Amino acid sequence: MMKRNFVLLILLFTTQIFAQDAKNIDYIRKHALLAVEEMHLYKVPASITLSQGILETGGGQSRLAEIANNHFGIKCKSQKEWSGPTISHTDDAPNECFRKYGSVQESYRDHSKFLAERPYYKDLFKLNLYDYKSWAHGLKKAGYATNPKYAGILISRIEKYRLDEFDRLKPEEVQNKLNELYGHSDIIALSGMAEATSDVMEATIPSPVSTVVAVTMDEPIKQIQKEESPKRIEMEKRPENPMLRIKHHEIGVDYIVANENETIETVAKLYDFHPKELALYNELNSNSKLTPGQFVFLGKKKNKAVQKHYTVQPDDTMYLIAQKVGIRINRLYRLNNLQPGEQAVAGTVLNLKTRKRK
Repeated sequence: MMKRNFVLLILLFTTQIFAQDAKNIDYIRKHALLAVEEMHLYKVPASITLSQGILETGGGQSRLAEIANNHFGIKCKSQKEWSGPTISHTDDAPNECFRKYGSVQESYRDHSKFLAERPYYKDLFKLNLYDYKSWAHGLKKAGYATNPKYAGILISRIEKYRLDEFDRLKPEEVQNKLNELYGHSDIIALSGMAEATSDVMEATIPSPVSTVVAVTMDEPIKQIQKEESPKRIEMEKRPENPMLRIKHHEIGVDYIVANENETIETVAKLYDFHPKELALYNELNSNSKLTPGQFVFLGKKKNKAVQKHYTVQPDDTMYLIAQKVGIRINRLYRLNNLQPGEQAVAGTVLNLKTRKRK
């Protein structure tokens, strides 16, 4: 009788393990594409994102995941950091405040930004993108979770489900990898690219915080070790974490320097702005193409610059000058007694704080 009960317990335990494995694999099928897309934008390894998602949601079954689309256990923090919907949930303490999202995609994006924008995670982005073990230990060291075995749990899931193989993929390669690792399935993978500028996300996910950017923007990203494979070369060509492009202007507003072929729409998508909002900050149309090297502000410009004067350079236009010094274009015209559309010649000294005498 005792032997029979022991066998039944073993069978029950084994069945539970297989059932959980199936749920974890279903979770990977649904969210691997989303994790890879976020990796391309924010340089967080897809393996880390997926293993955290599996752990925090129990394979997608947690109350936070099902009711609040919260896949990473991110708490509300202060009202300054999160002004969106919330949910009460007992974790380290009873009835703690957790963030609530309109979609899984929003949760994945907020996870990327949560790591990228906070100074206590900045050392993670110096690590080799393929070194998932160092990332796991780095998350634990930075205080992401209180469980002393957190890093080991992440690593064990990455290795069990071969999640590190997703760290070397382009989004279009994800489905083939899923079929290769886990067989074919009718489960449809989620993608976040179409929702990056949704109205819900705009309302719930805050813009970059200047104090965080000031700490992180000058931190170098460690060179990833060279390999001779085409995938390796392709990975090294991918853009850096977008948050590391943000600089803090002397007028007190965050900005980036535009790259070639960027538009207001592409920059708005990258930093979770509505195109019309970003265009308004920069006195442009929402479909405007940007000039490489142009300053693009992520907040409202001022009526006065910090410096008193600016000397016009040969390639300057009044608009580009207004962007450089951080003041509105009409104000720049007014301070210098010029008509809108009129261009100052090279060598002209423009006033930036007080109006020129006529």
